[in-house]
Amino acid sequence: MFTKEQINQLMSANNSLQVQLDDINMVLGEREAEIEILKSLVSEDAALRSKLEGQMNEIEMIQDYLSERTQKSVGAEEREIELHQELTEAARNERQHDELTKKYNYLLLQFEDIQDQLNELSIKNKQLELSANRIGELESRISLLLLENEGVKTELTTIKSQKIIGGLKL
Repeated sequence: MFTKEQINQLMSANNSLQVQLDDINMVLGEREAEIEILKSLVSEDAALRSKLEGQMNEIEMIQDYLSERTQKSVGAEEREIELHQELTEAARNERQHDELTKKYNYLLLQFEDIQDQLNELSIKNKQLELSANRIGELESRISLLLLENEGVKTELTTIKSQKIIGGLKL
């Protein structure tokens, strides 16, 4: 049979466990919010990958176009009969080449930026995995604390029952 002081200690321990459980539930809520944020980052990652593929296709088309224009430029120099027209076309091709080169360089910079963003998302995905592992640990601890809390409640009920029965016998 427990003394009043032991019962008070058990009640205090139970209250402390309840506070811990409340704290863990709050942390769990925060982790769930973090998971939602990370899920949105994953969907942003997919969108960025799609954008990156589109830009890579555009870069390939520009490279093909630049290669074709370069070949035309070289061919123009070799043709003597159409020299005047070819020189004009070569100048026009060169301007287009410069413009396309600038666009190509701009797309390369965008590609690098997207790769940086993708790397950041990969890091965040790893953080998400770590957070998910931590949440799993916390959920396990919560389960253990709940079981322990139920045990304390059962003991407290038993103590109360014994106290009531003992009070009736006196």
